[in-house]
Amino acid sequence: MFLIFRYYYKFLLVLLVIDFSIIEASTSEKPHPQKIVLTNCNIISCADKKLNKNMTIIIEGRNITSIKKGRYKEKYKDKDTKLINLDGAYVLPGLWNVHMHLTALLPDPNRVQDNESISSATIRAGLNGMDGIRHGFTSIRSVGERDYIDIYWRDAFSQGYFMGPRIFASGDAVTVTGGHRGDVEFGSDGVSEIRKAVRQRIQKGVDWIKIVDVEMLSDELNAAIETTHSLGRKITSHSREPATYRSVLAGVDCIEHGYGLTDKTIKLMAEKGTYYSPTIICNLSDEYIKERESRLANLGFSKDEQVVNGRVMVAYADERSQEHAEHQRNALKKAVEAGVKVVIGSDSTPIGEIGILEIEQFVLSGVSEIDALIAATRNPAEMCGVLDQLGTVEENKLADLLVLKDNPLENISNIRKRLMVFKEGVLVDLNYPNSPSNYWDYYGNKKYRKGYLEDAENQAGFKRGLVAPVEGQ
Repeated sequence: MFLIFRYYYKFLLVLLVIDFSIIEASTSEKPHPQKIVLTNCNIISCADKKLNKNMTIIIEGRNITSIKKGRYKEKYKDKDTKLINLDGAYVLPGLWNVHMHLTALLPDPNRVQDNESISSATIRAGLNGMDGIRHGFTSIRSVGERDYIDIYWRDAFSQGYFMGPRIFASGDAVTVTGGHRGDVEFGSDGVSEIRKAVRQRIQKGVDWIKIVDVEMLSDELNAAIETTHSLGRKITSHSREPATYRSVLAGVDCIEHGYGLTDKTIKLMAEKGTYYSPTIICNLSDEYIKERESRLANLGFSKDEQVVNGRVMVAYADERSQEHAEHQRNALKKAVEAGVKVVIGSDSTPIGEIGILEIEQFVLSGVSEIDALIAATRNPAEMCGVLDQLGTVEENKLADLLVLKDNPLENISNIRKRLMVFKEGVLVDLNYPNSPSNYWDYYGNKKYRKGYLEDAENQAGFKRGLVAPVEGQ
């Protein structure tokens, strides 16, 4: 813990303020069993596109040590073995959300972020991460975060002080003066400043560099990519055409959003192995938001009014025109068909609910259920260089697992029916924290659903109540 304190003295205040009983979720007084056996289960490994039925998984310590056909036959009674009969449940790799801003709130009706202190923002970021792992997201990639908060939480989670997702951190994005919607007062301009900005972030310990390529000149873009790769890191870019083609050609590792993505660029991405995080959930029209909510209501996933109010409010804060939404949906489908490796990233918070919506939106965009699951597991692990340890359910890999009651290959929304989540062989407490507030309270308790209709077929008939952003930002 002292390592974290050395990074930033104010982080001490955060650790003192947060309820330390969360530690119990990851370091219980009860001894961690040496062996956990999950038997009578079905496995969607995401290493391939098969469903393996009637399987047994053996976890020893942090790793999966054995996967066998059939039920576990206990030969000896062993006090260090915990046997769990999953009764036909479905086991997947832990999910990933690879476009995330831990402290972001869009919109911010309670004006939480106005002059917010580093301590307050850090607490909120941690709560967001802890909420995410209870939804099955055992790994996330942060692509733009203030004050290196993502690094501090990365280390706190990895060192076991709190139960949260493993984080691949980027710190703040590298932008030019006046960049990204014109709100960057002092950016990095010219090749030398771009190189310095990249080096400073890597010196702080980031795993990825995030840039906004649209506003960079070609020499600045090339400098960012060259410097990042020379120091052994990967680089991703918030991008829209025509800058996207230029960035892919120059060698970025991943494209975020890819507004206005063209067939020519999709082809180049497939050839060069560039990953694509479409954040499709942030590119929905009024029609698509209604489509989504009507579907979830019909499936019975609209019973929690606060969750529905929150996710609808977030959706309309990022509402797009129908033409833009259709283009982004079609671009995602084309990218998958062309062989581009797509990955799940929600952009908006909270990590959990909006991340689940992103996976569902892949399927609504025409991507198959198994390809959507691979985009949420294997592809992100490969992109982050840890496929040898994570991303699939295979022997000798870390036991990051999501256990579902029903088959997500039959209905992708069955990813909402969580029974268990494991991170490195440790069972996550899905009910913690048990408190009067939750992450949605940051958005307020007002009813943001305007004109909510009683008719079951039109349960998502919301009126537009929030200003939409400029297309392609």
